[in-house]
Amino acid sequence: MSITRRATLALATAALSLFAGAAMAQDDYKERIRIFYETFNTNDPALLDQIIAEDWVNIPVNPGQGPGREGFKQMIPGFAATFADGKLVIEDIVQEGNKVAVRSTYTATQIGPFAGFPAKGRPFTIMTIDIHEFNDQGMVQTTWHLEDWLGGLFQMGAFEP
Repeated sequence: MSITRRATLALATAALSLFAGAAMAQDDYKERIRIFYETFNTNDPALLDQIIAEDWVNIPVNPGQGPGREGFKQMIPGFAATFADGKLVIEDIVQEGNKVAVRSTYTATQIGPFAGFPAKGRPFTIMTIDIHEFNDQGMVQTTWHLEDWLGGLFQMGAFEP
């Protein structure tokens, strides 16, 4: 085998192996994203170190949230103190390339003030939709999210006298 043919074969093999590695890593995104949601069930912000990039971008940013992963981690204890027995359940996960969309439900009981409304001890369930974009290191770089907090506030009795 000539040197040129050998070099071409080696280069093609390396490219295929890189492509297969990237595809394998992307296949793992749907499983890896579960770590993000487990953070809310365990109230363990350290789990976020395994799944979101240090300079993660959250769109829209939550009220009072600082920048990046650390800013989000600081919100978890307050969330747990406001909502007792919180349970986040993943209903659907869909992946397209390096983006993973998740539809989930969050059920809890309000035990502390939220968005300026005092706690009435009522349970609620909201739906959430998130799109997470993974970077080349397999970490979530950007998250776009929507939650039905208005529906949750109605269930919590926030608008009742």
